[in-house]
This record gives sequence, C-alpha cells and structure tokens, in this order.
Amino acid sequence: MLRPLLYLGMIAGFLSRFGKIGVIIGFITGNILLSYVSNGNTVPIIYLKEIIVASLGLLLVPKKIDINIQDFFGKDLYLPVGKPLGLETAESTENTIDKLNTVSETINEMSRGYREEGFDTKEDNDNKNTFTQNLLDKLDSIKENVLYEDLQDEENGLISDIFDSLEEKDEITKDDILKLLEKRNEYVIGFDDFDTNLKIEEDINIACRLINDTYKIGKVNDIWKKKIKESKKVISSQLDGVSRAITDVAKSINKEKNNNEEERQDKFSLQIGVATHKKDGAEVSGDSNLQTKLDDGKYLIALSDGMGSGVNARRSSQIAIKMLNRLLSSGFDKDTSLELINTSMYINSKEDSYATLDIAILDLYTGKMEFMKNGACPTFIKNNKNVNVVKSVSLPAGILDQVDLVVYDKDLADGDIIVMCTDGILESNLEYENKEIWVKNLLEEIETDNAQRIADILLAQSVDNGVGVAKDDMTVVAVKVKKI
Repeated sequence: MLRPLLYLGMIAGFLSRFGKIGVIIGFITGNILLSYVSNGNTVPIIYLKEIIVASLGLLLVPKKIDINIQDFFGKDLYLPVGKPLGLETAESTENTIDKLNTVSETINEMSRGYREEGFDTKEDNDNKNTFTQNLLDKLDSIKENVLYEDLQDEENGLISDIFDSLEEKDEITKDDILKLLEKRNEYVIGFDDFDTNLKIEEDINIACRLINDTYKIGKVNDIWKKKIKESKKVISSQLDGVSRAITDVAKSINKEKNNNEEERQDKFSLQIGVATHKKDGAEVSGDSNLQTKLDDGKYLIALSDGMGSGVNARRSSQIAIKMLNRLLSSGFDKDTSLELINTSMYINSKEDSYATLDIAILDLYTGKMEFMKNGACPTFIKNNKNVNVVKSVSLPAGILDQVDLVVYDKDLADGDIIVMCTDGILESNLEYENKEIWVKNLLEEIETDNAQRIADILLAQSVDNGVGVAKDDMTVVAVKVKKI
C-alpha cells in the first residue's frame, strides 16, 4: 500500500507547478488511476469526502503565516543564559588553562595506574610452579598409570626436570621421560619384558599427552598474560602522551596570553627529492616515506623500511609512517610517538613483521635538525665536498617491547644536503665491507646540489651495482636546506 501512495504523491507533486488547483487535480487523478491499478476496480483508495475536505483545507490556508512561538508560551526563560564561550578575557583564559591542567593531571593519574600494572616487575618466575600445580591436579585421572607415583612425588624433582625439557623442546616424548628417569637412576620396572611392555608404553604415552597438554595450556595463558601486560603498557603510554599534549596546549595558551609577540617567520626552506625502486619481481615496494610540515612550524621527513619485501613489508612500513604522522600532528612528543609505534607493532606484529624508522625534524626557524633512528640506515649530511655520516645500531620498531631510540642534534647551514636511504641502497654494493663508505664517496663526487638529481643519481648507481637488477626495495630521500 505504501508504494501506490508514494506514486500518488509524485503525481500531485508534478502538477504542483500549477499551484494549489494543480495539486488538487493531480491528487484526484492519481487517486482514480491507483484505485484501478491497486484494486482492479474503481473503489477509491481515498473516498471523495476526504478529498473534498482536504482540497478545501488546502485552498483556505494562506500562503504565508507568521507564528511567534513566544505568543503561545510567554517570554519567560526557564534555563539561565550562560556567558558566551571563548577565550575573550584574561579571566576566562586562566580558567581554561586551569581546567586543561586539571584534566592533564587526571589522565596522568590514570596512566600511572596502568603503568604500575603493565610494568609489574614481578616476573613470571612461578611458571614452573603453575605448571607443577596444574599437572598435579590432573594426575587423578591417571592413578593407575605406571608414572603416577613418580609424578605425584613433588620432592623427587621429576616434574621440574620435565618442565626444563619442555622449555627447551616445547614437547616431551616417551624417550625423553625414560632418559630423565635414567638420569636420576630410576627405571621403569618391567619395560624390557615383552608381556608388560605394551601396557607400560601405553601408560607413558598417556602421561606424555597429559604433560604436553598441560604445558601448552599454560603457555597459551602465559602468552595472554604478556599480551595484557603489553596492552596496559600501550594504554599507559597513550594516556601519558595525551596528558603531555594537553599540558602543551595549556602552555601554548599561557604563552600566547603572556607574550603577545608577532608570529615568527621561517628562516629556512627545504628542497626535497625522492627516488624509489621496488625489488625485482615484487608487486610493490616495502619502503614508505613522508614529508610534511607540522603545526609547530617544524618539518618532518621520515623513511620506513618494512622487513622483507612486497605487500607485507609495505603494510608494516606504512603503519609506522602513518602512526608517526598522526601522533606528531596531534601534539604527541617524538619520544612518546615512537614508544607507541614500537609497542603497538610489537603487540600486533606477526613473525618478521617489523619496520625501521628514520626520522629527521627540522626547525625552519632555528635551522636545528633532530635525527631519530630506530633500526634505520645511516644518514649522510653533505656540505660541498664534505660528507658526514650519522648512524646507529638500534633494532627496528616492533622487535623489542621497549623502543631503542637514538637521537642526534645538528645545526644545519645554508646549502647543507641531507640524504636518507633504506638498506637496499647500502647493500647493493658488494665490494665494500663497510657499506656506507661507497655512498659517502659517491656523494662527495656528485657536483650537483639539486636534491632530486642527487636522489636519482644515488638510486641509479645502486641499481647498476646489481647489474640492472634490484635485489631489494630501494628508496632515497634527499633534502637541501636553503636559508631564506
């Protein structure tokens, strides 16, 4: 029934261009047509009386009616009118700063609570005790087993030896059990007797299955405990970062309130060149890069190399780069950002799913640049013929639960050129044991100071090192600093 009425309304709407009369005619026509289509006869959907009443109502209503709601309900206000929101006065600014600081302290307290739980130093040294207790609880199901008494005796240390063997091999076998017993000068009586051998062997196999199942369940529980701990670490780090970000906002407002200075002008500009090449045969490159200006007037340049190559490597490097951009753009400081990226990737990563992070942040006002490396290749700073090398030995993000961050500061001069690259560039030359030497020598020989040209030359030379075949993903980011 709903669809015919919809069509009826459409016909009336189409004739509405002819005014109220058109609407009435369209409505009556549609009603007649739809009565026949819907019912197979001429019984009207809407009876004639209703049509006449509706039509008269439509004709009598004036085109424009001014209605003041206050005429119906009076002019008394039942809710108080508050002060307009904003930072229009010094008093309101102070209140805003106080509130922000209060919120920051509250979030910091929450972070401390998660930190105390997540960084609990009471390590799981009781794994063996837990395993022992769980196994003893299950032994009642094999009371007739030949190993029951030996396993039930907590003082003989057999379960402890079994746990050590499981920690080493992840599974225990019949032969392992026999060797442990033999090592302790204990033997299964009758094992060499053919008549009893089958029963004893079956008992030992049953005991092995029980032991292995108990160990695996305990290991799964231990993994989940560690995951929960790591999650609490992430939450703590995130809350810490939010707290600091709010504090920074409060400081920024306070600074603007106390110092009504003119906005500082950038004294440096950047010319950036990027050259990339995927591994030969790979669908996509596993490298990702980012260049963006931050809200605080600094410029972020980042390069990430996902472990391996192809789609999975690309996914790892993009996660690292996107998280870095979002966190820094949201006001998180660099240390917190890298900790969050590292911990997040550590918790969620699959095997061999890691990524390096090579970060350079330039203050366009002071000319000071910070280099942060997490498992990344050396960075080269070229000034005419002189090339300096900045490198670290930290591991990529996601391998360790704690970030191994190395930070360098350097004051840059007009004309300095920063060159960042992934390990596909360095490892392409097999002649040098110290891989960065060949890049350093090449940069010293390059005459051009055009950033894009430098990136193209270094990439082309790296591909040539493999006789035209790229054995790994390759990315070069070259940045020329110019004083305005």
